[in-house]
Amino acid sequence: MGDTCYSHAEDTKVYNPDGKEIIARDNAVSILRKEDMSKAYFNCHTDITIPYDELDAITAVMADGSCQDIIQNGKFVVEGTEELNLPLE
Repeated sequence: MGDTCYSHAEDTKVYNPDGKEIIARDNAVSILRKEDMSKAYFNCHTDITIPYDELDAITAVMADGSCQDIIQNGKFVVEGTEELNLPLE
């Protein structure tokens, strides 16, 4: 919640240890720095962690009102995310 992990540095290239560039550094608020810096930052960043086994579901609500489960019963259910469940077993 709050500012991105790259607050005030979203335009600086950042790389993972494997050499791949991290490209998802912005969000809908931080991108406002290009128009009005006063709207881009809260000067606060908080990570929230919840044990997956305590989650019943995380569901995304799409613009058209449809829903897509991301997590059900503590496991990732989006096609292609099955590997993310391996450490949870």
